[in-house]
Amino acid sequence: MDAAAWNDLVTGGGTLDLSPHVKLRLTGPDALRYLNGQVSNDVKRLAPGGSLPACLCTHKGKLEALVRVSRADDQFFITADAALRDFLPLRMEKYLIADDAVLEDVTDAYSLVHLFGKAADRSGAFADFSGHSIYKATRVGRSGVDVWLPAGAAADLVFSEPALIESLRIDRGIPAWDSEMAAGILPPEARLDENAIDYHKGCYTGQEVISRLRSVGQVNRRLERLLASGGERLEAGWTLFAAAADGSFTTAGNVTSAAWHPGLEKWIGLGYVKRNAAGAILRAARDAEAAQVPVEIRKTLDDAGA
Repeated sequence: MDAAAWNDLVTGGGTLDLSPHVKLRLTGPDALRYLNGQVSNDVKRLAPGGSLPACLCTHKGKLEALVRVSRADDQFFITADAALRDFLPLRMEKYLIADDAVLEDVTDAYSLVHLFGKAADRSGAFADFSGHSIYKATRVGRSGVDVWLPAGAAADLVFSEPALIESLRIDRGIPAWDSEMAAGILPPEARLDENAIDYHKGCYTGQEVISRLRSVGQVNRRLERLLASGGERLEAGWTLFAAAADGSFTTAGNVTSAAWHPGLEKWIGLGYVKRNAAGAILRAARDAEAAQVPVEIRKTLDDAGA
C-alpha cells in the first residue's frame, strides 16, 4: 500500500464485494411491524431505496448481530456478516410466530456490491442487469450504494484492494464482526448507539436495557480509534496499558484491529479502552513483558485524505 493508492481511495471512492454476506428477504402485510419490533433502529422512517444499520439484541440488551436493513416498495432485505450465515435466519424466525410475513434466505440468489464515494456515481452501469436493485448505504464511513445483482453477476468486476479497505475501515472507526463486535457485547461499547440505535422508537427486544444504559450515561469500556504515535507497529490482540501516577502501568483495554495507514505512514488501530483510562497515557504491547508502543486515542480524522 502506498500514499497514492490511499489518496485514490479516499478521494475517488471504491468498490467492495459483499456477496458472501448472509442475505434475507422479508415480505408480507406484517413485515414492517414485525421487523421494527426486532431491531434497534426505526425501520418505519426508512424510505424505499434506503437502508440503515440496526442491532439484534437479547432480552438483556446484549448484541446478537449487527444487520443492515434495506427497503423496497413492498419488501425488506436484511444483510449481515458472512459469519452469521447460520445464526441470522434462525434468530429472525424465532419470533416470527403469528405474523403474516415470510422470511426467505436468499444468500445464494444474489451478489451484493457496495460502491462508495465517487465510485457510487457509476452505479448506473448496472442497469443492464435484469432484476438489479440499488439502495443508499454507508458502510465504511462514506456515502455509497448497495447494488443487488443476480448471483455470479459480480464475478468480472474489479474491487478495491482489501488491505486498503481494511485501513479505511479502521481509520473511520467502523467496527467489524469477529474483531470489534461479537455476540454478548453491549452495543454502546462498540459505539453502535451512534448510528444503529433509535432511542425514540417503540419496543424491540432488549430495548429496556439499552435505554437504561443511556440514562446511566456510561459503559465500562468504549471503542476508540488508536494511533501508534511513535511509528512502531501495532497488532490486533495486543493489550493496552495505562500509566499510573507512580510510573507503573495497569491494564486499560485491548487492540482489536490494526493496519498500516499509507497517508499518515503510521500504524493505526481500533481497541476497547476502559472508561477510567480514557484520558491516561497509553501503551500497547503483546504482553506485560514486551516492549511497549506509545499509543494515542484519535479524536479527529487528521490525514489529508479524510
